[in-house]
Amino acid sequence: MDEIQIEKTKIISRQILLYFIDFFRLTHTGIDKKGIYKIAIKEYDKFREKDKIRFSREIYRLKQKGFIKKYLDGQEQYLELTTKGKEMVKKYIVAGLKIDTPSLWDKKWRIVIYDISNDKKNEREFLRRKLQEIGFIKIQESVFVYPFECLETINALRGMFYLGPHVQYIIAERIETEQNLIKKFLDRGILSNHHIK
Repeated sequence: MDEIQIEKTKIISRQILLYFIDFFRLTHTGIDKKGIYKIAIKEYDKFREKDKIRFSREIYRLKQKGFIKKYLDGQEQYLELTTKGKEMVKKYIVAGLKIDTPSLWDKKWRIVIYDISNDKKNEREFLRRKLQEIGFIKIQESVFVYPFECLETINALRGMFYLGPHVQYIIAERIETEQNLIKKFLDRGILSNHHIK
């Protein structure tokens, strides 16, 4: 298999796995209360119509590698993400997270606060680490701030670990220590002088 074919295979596999998340976000019916992502195979028609053979091959390969399972429920065939599949989807989502930087700053602060119990300490640590990687600055325990709009990114992080009720996104006009924050964001290169004119 040449490099182009390998890359196409990777792209289709990624699309198949990420569609579980997209389907859930659009319909709110792709996941149950236990956090099980499942989709009726007929929902994948758009992929099958484009390339039925490659699609079927990738479904089989993902199943063999343990990323998804396929089963019959009544008259309907379903695909379901396994634990291994969920981990791969998380990696794909995290790798794709990006916050667009506008040419001018609107002088508002985006604040993320969370209260996540110890039974989800791994998820809490992941969220904290990812906020810092993105460029958020911690201003208090479980309180992080960023200057630009980033709700879509925060929603993606919340959705990965079912943290919706535990994470709040706030937009503030002013923070008491904002001059210090502006300096820190300037030093990190997240804000620049043209942003704050």
